[in-house]
Amino acid sequence: MSLKLRGHLLAVEFVADRWRIDDEWWRERPVSRMYYECLVDQGLRVTVFRDIVTGEWYQQRS
Repeated sequence: MSLKLRGHLLAVEFVADRWRIDDEWWRERPVSRMYYECLVDQGLRVTVFRDIVTGEWYQQRS
């Protein structure tokens, strides 16, 4: 598996953690996300998430 960050493909060496958030279910656009904390090939820890409602992927900003 790999991640494309800032135009570069980085190999995912390990998924250190994963968790799901479901919130604001009462709103027109509820929050439903699956998060992954990944260790990539350059020694970086990167957290990405998939918006379960739209299917889109995002990088979590610090």
